[in-house]
Amino acid sequence: MNRENDTNDAHANDRTSEGTSEGNTRAPATLTEPDCAAIDILIEHEFDLAKATNAHPALAARLAAASQLFGRLDSYEAEPVDESLVDLTLARIAREDEAQAARMRLEPAAQPKLGSGRWHDFIAIACAAILLVSIGAPIFAWMSGRNADLRCSENLRQLGGGIAAYHGDHRSMPIQASLLPNFSSLGGWHKYRNSDHLDPLVDGQYCSEGCTACGNDTTGEGYAYQVPHAMANFAWGGGFRAPAVADRNPVIDLMRRGRSVGTFSMNSPEHGGRGQNLLFTDGSVEFVATPVLVLPASAQMPSHTENIWIPMDRGQLEDGVDAPIDWIGFDIFLMQ
Repeated sequence: MNRENDTNDAHANDRTSEGTSEGNTRAPATLTEPDCAAIDILIEHEFDLAKATNAHPALAARLAAASQLFGRLDSYEAEPVDESLVDLTLARIAREDEAQAARMRLEPAAQPKLGSGRWHDFIAIACAAILLVSIGAPIFAWMSGRNADLRCSENLRQLGGGIAAYHGDHRSMPIQASLLPNFSSLGGWHKYRNSDHLDPLVDGQYCSEGCTACGNDTTGEGYAYQVPHAMANFAWGGGFRAPAVADRNPVIDLMRRGRSVGTFSMNSPEHGGRGQNLLFTDGSVEFVATPVLVLPASAQMPSHTENIWIPMDRGQLEDGVDAPIDWIGFDIFLMQ
């Protein structure tokens, strides 16, 4: 009997060992959805089994099992926390805080001594300033000149609108009859104030005050206007495109100041000698870099080159500012 019992015990131990080995290889157990719900409810009620059971009586058994499971976990003995580990953790946090503060702090730059890198910085700044002035000054001058050109052209467009309105009302170019020249007795063109013929435009409110002179004109003599002649009226109203008004005539300007004229093809002084704005008889405005223009053919003469600053003589030549009595009387001649 003892042998049989020993044998039976051995077989039982083998089965128990076999079962334990098989259990070690099985997949870990998982909670069912109702068990998970019971644990969540228990956590929501701060592990108070009574409150959780009163709120969910249908899950009383599962709640009790979950509470018993957490009680077993709390009963496990654990080693006390090593206080040195806490100190090391706090010390490391303090070092990280100091390192971050050092990265965020801006240290004052060291002041170089006189005679070292400070002179190099001064020279570099001086060179940059010289370069900026050498480049910026021409650009600024060009922009200022360009703005002056545009203001003058807009002024001439306003003047052209006034001439067109005056011509529509009076069937004539703006002319003051009292200022019509007597060529036989006129001693020289520089003695004749031709721009005064534009005053009726301001007096009649065909254009605002100041429309008869370029904004750059410091002399007060006004724009150079076509010297009156019979064909000027037909030129404005008949579709013939020719210059009617321009910036100040530099040739007449020099003659009035008693200075010699070296060339008759110089540009007006209003725009720094770069050129002049022209108002044409069709109302358009153009900036040209020379006073010598090619005019289209007209009833009086074929297409030809003409200098707007000097009168054409009776031999159809423009070789200087001849006496007014020698003027041919129908070419383009603009003067203030």
